[in-house]
Amino acid sequence: MAQCLVCKSTIEKGQYCDAHLIAKKNLEEKYKDWQTAFGKLEWKEYLMRMANDQDIPIGDWAREVADYLLKKEK
Repeated sequence: MAQCLVCKSTIEKGQYCDAHLIAKKNLEEKYKDWQTAFGKLEWKEYLMRMANDQDIPIGDWAREVADYLLKKEK
């Protein structure tokens, strides 16, 4: 058994639990929309906005994934 990289819950395979995997995929898909809307937007800046801007209406799981990915890049 493995653990989700974000929440440490037990998972059978992969790196993320189902909720965080869906959130990660949604973040990746929405990044393209944000690039279209805001022009040149770096992945790290996007993640910072998702993790820290409480005015952006995203779910807790997506915010947790964004925060995890930011910490992973450091």
